[in-house]
Parts: sequence; C-alpha cells; structure tokens
Amino acid sequence: MENPFDENPFDNMPPPQKQESEDKPANESYGFAPRPSRRGLITVIAVILMLTAAAALARGDWVRIKNAEVTGLYTYTRERVLQQAGITNKTTYFNLNEKKIRQNIEDDRYLRFVGLEKIWPNSLILHVEERRRQANVLYMGVQYIVSRDGMVLESSNSIRLDNGCINVTGLNVRDIRFGAPLVCVDESQLETVGLLLDELEIQGVSDQISELNVTSLDSIYLVTLDGYTANIGSAEDARAKIGTVRAVVKELRAMGKIGGMIEATVPGQASYRPVQ
Repeated sequence: MENPFDENPFDNMPPPQKQESEDKPANESYGFAPRPSRRGLITVIAVILMLTAAAALARGDWVRIKNAEVTGLYTYTRERVLQQAGITNKTTYFNLNEKKIRQNIEDDRYLRFVGLEKIWPNSLILHVEERRRQANVLYMGVQYIVSRDGMVLESSNSIRLDNGCINVTGLNVRDIRFGAPLVCVDESQLETVGLLLDELEIQGVSDQISELNVTSLDSIYLVTLDGYTANIGSAEDARAKIGTVRAVVKELRAMGKIGGMIEATVPGQASYRPVQ
C-alpha cells in the first residue's frame, strides 16, 4: 500500500510564471509628452527664420514700385491715374492687387481699365483707356454725352448740340443713366456706333460730321456740318465707304455745290443728288 504522505503536494504545481514589469517610464506614468527630437526643433526654427526673411523681403525697399508707366492717356496725367489706381510710393511688387486697381480705376467714369503688367522686382505698366466726349444722345428731353463705348459721361436738361460731339440718332434705348453704360434693345446698334466713331476719327473727319443716324443698320446715314447727307448702307466696309464719301464731298465743295444726297453703299462708287 502506498503511503499518501510519500507524494509531495507541490510536485504537480505549475512553475511560477515570470511577470513582466508593469512599470512605465517616468514620463509616461505621469502623463508627460515625450520631448521633441533635436531634428524637429531645428526644422521649426528653420521655418520661422524663412517666414521672417520672406516678410522682410516683401517689405523691403528693393520691391517697392519705383518705375510706373501708364498708357492710353489723352488729357489725364500719369500721376493722376496712379493716384486713382491707389498706387503710391509704399506699394510693393507683392501687394499689387489687380482686382482692386481695376475697381479704383473704373470708379472714375472717364477711365477704363485695360490691363496691368507687373515687372519684377519694382516696375509696372498700367494700361488704361481714357474715355472722351464723342456723342450726344437725346432721350426723354435730356441730353446725354457718351463715349465711343457707350459710357454716359454727362447729362443735362439744357440741350446744346454745338459741343463738338456727333449727334447719334435712331438708337432704341432701353436704359440710359449718368455714370453708367448706355443700354440699347439691340446691342449691335451701340457696337456699330462705336465702330463708326472710331473710323471717322481715324480718317480725321469727326469734326465735320453733325449727325450719325442708325435707325436702320442696313441704311446708316452721315450728315456733315455743311448739309451733305450720305447713305453708306451697312457698317460693312465702313473704311472704304467713308473714304468714298470724303472724296465725293471734297469734289462737290470744290465745285461750289452746297448740300445734297450722296449714295455710297458700295465702296468706291457714289451718286449725288443735289438739293431740290
């Protein structure tokens, strides 16, 4: 018989397991963030230095606008346009805001913004168009003076047609207000007026025309100060047709003819009918 006391009760017990230490680093046990690495600190310092240098460069004298050219002037001075644009001796290459400059320029109804060229590091060319008083438009008893692109420059209840502007008649006006663009029911009417005003000026005869009638764009009439009325048909081949009218009027004047009707709907061809 086996003696139960011969068996060691501890023989069947599993060996003690080695417990992993639950100790945490001091910085974790108390909730402290790990220290940044040396490389990260250097990166932060480098970024700060670069931003500081960039800010200093942006404000430096070497990028302040020193050379500013303005094109398209007629009566305005360069200084007046730059002042209107908001460009001063404190303006730098980096703070040139084309949208703001456009808005400033066009706050003056006599100016139209065309474009801006920025030239590194301290120069610019500002392109504008100076609107001029070129046409009279009578509407609802009010005289409006407009530019070739239809901007209403002046208005008056006192009618004076001897102001050096061409009287434009026959427009189907939808809206006309001081300081705003003229709006026509048929936009091509205004485009045609602009084209013909340009052409008359190019050929040097704007000061000889008293009226431009565009009631029908297929039968446009020009009336001279001394009473000649010329039908040029449509605005197609306007340069050649106006040139033809010029030549005919010159010859008629030389012959002592006064007034009458000139048909010049075909370039290089014309007929004349004297006043009855």
